[in-house]
Amino acid sequence: MRIGYARRMTRLAPVLLTLLAFAAVSCNGDDAPSQEDDAPSQEEFADRADKICREAEESLDDIAEGAESPEDIVEAIDELIEESSNVVDELGDLERPEGDAGSTAERFVDATRKEIHDEGIPALEELRGAVESENQEAVQQAVQRLQGIDSSASNKAARALGATQCAEEQ
Repeated sequence: MRIGYARRMTRLAPVLLTLLAFAAVSCNGDDAPSQEDDAPSQEEFADRADKICREAEESLDDIAEGAESPEDIVEAIDELIEESSNVVDELGDLERPEGDAGSTAERFVDATRKEIHDEGIPALEELRGAVESENQEAVQQAVQRLQGIDSSASNKAARALGATQCAEEQ
Protein backbone atom coordinates (compact mmCIF):
# COMPACT_ATOMS: atom_id res chain seq x y z
CA MET A 1 0.00 0.00 0.00
CA ARG A 2 2.82 2.42 0.82
CA ILE A 3 4.45 1.79 -2.56
CA GLY A 4 1.20 2.63 -4.37
CA TYR A 5 0.88 5.81 -2.37
CA ALA A 6 4.46 6.76 -3.15
CA ARG A 7 3.86 6.22 -6.87
CA ARG A 8 0.76 8.44 -6.76
CA MET A 9 2.72 11.10 -4.89
CA THR A 10 5.63 10.84 -7.33
CA ARG A 11 3.20 11.50 -10.16
CA LEU A 12 1.94 14.57 -8.29
CA ALA A 13 5.43 16.02 -7.96
CA PRO A 14 5.67 17.23 -11.58
CA VAL A 15 2.18 18.72 -11.25
CA LEU A 16 3.35 20.52 -8.15
CA LEU A 17 6.37 21.91 -9.95
CA THR A 18 4.30 22.99 -12.92
CA LEU A 19 1.89 24.75 -10.63
CA LEU A 20 4.61 26.73 -9.03
CA ALA A 21 6.25 27.49 -12.27
CA PHE A 22 3.57 30.17 -12.10
CA ALA A 23 6.15 31.18 -9.66
CA ALA A 24 8.59 31.10 -12.44
CA VAL A 25 7.60 34.19 -10.95
CA SER A 26 9.65 32.21 -8.51
CA CYS A 27 13.08 33.59 -8.89
CA ASN A 28 16.71 33.60 -7.69
CA GLY A 29 19.64 35.91 -8.39
CA ASP A 30 21.86 38.78 -7.27
CA ASP A 31 20.50 41.81 -9.02
CA ALA A 32 21.60 45.18 -7.76
CA PRO A 33 21.05 48.36 -9.72
CA SER A 34 24.08 49.51 -11.66
CA GLN A 35 23.91 53.03 -10.25
CA GLU A 36 22.54 53.80 -6.82
CA ASP A 37 21.17 57.25 -7.67
CA ASP A 38 19.50 56.39 -10.96
CA ALA A 39 16.36 54.34 -11.19
CA PRO A 40 16.64 51.52 -13.69
CA SER A 41 14.86 51.75 -17.01
CA GLN A 42 11.90 49.49 -17.68
CA GLU A 43 14.14 47.28 -19.81
CA GLU A 44 16.78 47.03 -17.05
CA PHE A 45 14.12 46.11 -14.49
CA ALA A 46 12.66 43.49 -16.85
CA ASP A 47 16.11 42.03 -17.53
CA ARG A 48 16.85 41.74 -13.81
CA ALA A 49 13.46 40.22 -13.04
CA ASP A 50 13.86 37.77 -15.93
CA LYS A 51 17.27 36.72 -14.61
CA ILE A 52 15.75 36.01 -11.19
CA CYS A 53 12.89 34.04 -12.72
CA ARG A 54 15.14 32.10 -15.10
CA GLU A 55 17.54 31.10 -12.31
CA ALA A 56 14.65 30.06 -10.06
CA GLU A 57 13.09 27.99 -12.80
CA GLU A 58 16.43 26.27 -13.42
CA SER A 59 16.89 25.54 -9.72
CA LEU A 60 13.40 24.02 -9.55
CA ASP A 61 13.69 21.93 -12.72
CA ASP A 62 14.69 18.68 -11.04
CA ILE A 63 13.45 19.37 -7.54
CA ALA A 64 11.20 16.30 -7.32
CA GLU A 65 13.20 14.05 -9.58
CA GLY A 66 13.67 10.70 -7.93
CA ALA A 67 11.14 11.43 -5.19
CA GLU A 68 9.77 8.03 -4.30
CA SER A 69 8.55 8.32 -0.75
CA PRO A 70 6.34 10.78 1.09
CA GLU A 71 9.48 11.97 2.88
CA ASP A 72 11.15 12.74 -0.46
CA ILE A 73 8.11 14.66 -1.62
CA VAL A 74 7.92 16.61 1.65
CA GLU A 75 11.57 17.55 1.19
CA ALA A 76 10.85 18.72 -2.37
CA ILE A 77 7.88 20.77 -1.14
CA ASP A 78 10.06 22.38 1.54
CA GLU A 79 12.64 23.32 -1.12
CA LEU A 80 9.89 24.72 -3.30
CA ILE A 81 8.53 26.81 -0.43
CA GLU A 82 11.99 28.17 0.37
CA GLU A 83 12.82 28.97 -3.26
CA SER A 84 9.43 30.61 -3.82
CA SER A 85 9.89 32.80 -0.76
CA ASN A 86 13.38 33.75 -1.94
CA VAL A 87 11.97 34.77 -5.32
CA VAL A 88 9.46 37.12 -3.78
CA ASP A 89 12.19 38.65 -1.61
CA GLU A 90 14.57 39.10 -4.52
CA LEU A 91 11.93 40.62 -6.78
CA GLY A 92 10.88 42.88 -3.92
CA ASP A 93 14.48 44.07 -3.52
CA LEU A 94 14.78 45.19 -7.14
CA GLU A 95 14.82 48.94 -7.58
CA ARG A 96 11.79 50.08 -9.55
CA PRO A 97 11.88 52.25 -12.66
CA GLU A 98 10.30 55.69 -12.50
CA GLY A 99 6.90 56.69 -13.85
CA ASP A 100 4.36 54.32 -15.36
CA ALA A 101 6.93 51.53 -15.67
CA GLY A 102 7.59 51.84 -11.94
CA SER A 103 3.88 51.54 -11.19
CA THR A 104 3.66 48.46 -13.40
CA ALA A 105 6.76 47.00 -11.72
CA GLU A 106 5.17 47.59 -8.32
CA ARG A 107 1.95 45.86 -9.47
CA PHE A 108 4.03 42.93 -10.73
CA VAL A 109 5.91 42.55 -7.44
CA ASP A 110 2.76 42.99 -5.33
CA ALA A 111 0.79 40.47 -7.41
CA THR A 112 3.66 37.99 -7.29
CA ARG A 113 3.92 38.42 -3.52
CA LYS A 114 0.19 37.81 -3.12
CA GLU A 115 0.18 34.77 -5.40
CA ILE A 116 3.18 33.15 -3.76
CA HIS A 117 3.16 34.28 -0.11
CA ASP A 118 -0.58 34.60 0.44
CA GLU A 119 -1.81 31.73 -1.72
CA GLY A 120 0.94 29.44 -3.01
CA ILE A 121 2.96 28.85 0.15
CA PRO A 122 -0.09 28.19 2.36
CA ALA A 123 -1.36 25.71 -0.25
CA LEU A 124 2.07 24.05 -0.36
CA GLU A 125 2.11 23.82 3.43
CA GLU A 126 -1.33 22.21 3.26
CA LEU A 127 0.01 19.78 0.65
CA ARG A 128 3.04 19.00 2.81
CA GLY A 129 0.76 18.16 5.76
CA ALA A 130 -1.44 15.97 3.58
CA VAL A 131 1.58 14.09 2.22
CA GLU A 132 3.00 13.62 5.72
CA SER A 133 -0.29 12.20 6.96
CA GLU A 134 -0.70 10.18 3.75
CA ASN A 135 -4.20 11.59 3.32
CA GLN A 136 -4.90 11.22 -0.41
CA GLU A 137 -8.11 13.26 -0.26
CA ALA A 138 -6.31 16.16 1.43
CA VAL A 139 -3.51 15.88 -1.16
CA GLN A 140 -6.07 16.23 -3.95
CA GLN A 141 -7.67 19.23 -2.23
CA ALA A 142 -4.31 20.93 -1.81
CA VAL A 143 -3.41 20.29 -5.46
CA GLN A 144 -6.77 21.76 -6.51
CA ARG A 145 -6.06 24.77 -4.34
CA LEU A 146 -2.69 25.22 -6.05
CA GLN A 147 -4.26 24.84 -9.47
CA GLY A 148 -6.85 27.46 -8.56
CA ILE A 149 -4.33 30.20 -7.89
CA ASP A 150 -4.97 33.02 -10.31
CA SER A 151 -1.64 34.32 -11.60
CA SER A 152 -3.14 36.55 -14.28
CA ALA A 153 -2.28 39.80 -12.47
CA SER A 154 1.45 39.04 -12.20
CA ASN A 155 1.53 37.60 -15.73
CA LYS A 156 -0.15 40.69 -17.19
CA ALA A 157 2.23 43.06 -15.38
CA ALA A 158 5.28 40.96 -16.29
CA ARG A 159 4.31 40.99 -19.97
CA ALA A 160 3.67 44.75 -19.84
CA LEU A 161 7.18 45.24 -18.44
CA GLY A 162 8.75 42.90 -20.99
CA ALA A 163 9.74 40.38 -18.28
CA THR A 164 8.76 37.41 -20.41
CA GLN A 165 10.62 34.84 -18.28
CA CYS A 166 8.41 35.81 -15.34
CA ALA A 167 5.13 35.42 -17.24
CA GLU A 168 3.44 32.10 -17.92
CA GLU A 169 3.03 31.36 -21.58
CA GLN A 170 -0.53 31.49 -22.80
